[in-house]
Amino acid sequence: MPIIINAEDVKITEGDGWIQLTVADREMIGAPAMTARRWVLEAGAQGPELVQGETEQLLYIIRGSGIAIVNGEEMPVSDEFVLWVEPGERYQFVAGEDGLEILQGYAPGD
Repeated sequence: MPIIINAEDVKITEGDGWIQLTVADREMIGAPAMTARRWVLEAGAQGPELVQGETEQLLYIIRGSGIAIVNGEEMPVSDEFVLWVEPGERYQFVAGEDGLEILQGYAPGD
């Protein structure tokens, strides 16, 4: 049976110039199968610095542009850019003048 997550079920976390929307996690789907989040950064906003846990993770740039910083190395990102982060890596995003929207997914979820 499919699991449907409605807009009112999405968990929202906000920071200085960014929003994280959790669209699937252990609590929502009842199993640690996957975590999926959508990040929206306003123009010029700097997302939080994160350290990847025990799993690998895919980060897909939906729209916008900016900079990804992985283990201190900066790289430009833009539409349809894919970043694969391995366990233990530190990463952060800084949005460009058009903002940045990112889809984050990893499995198993937390």
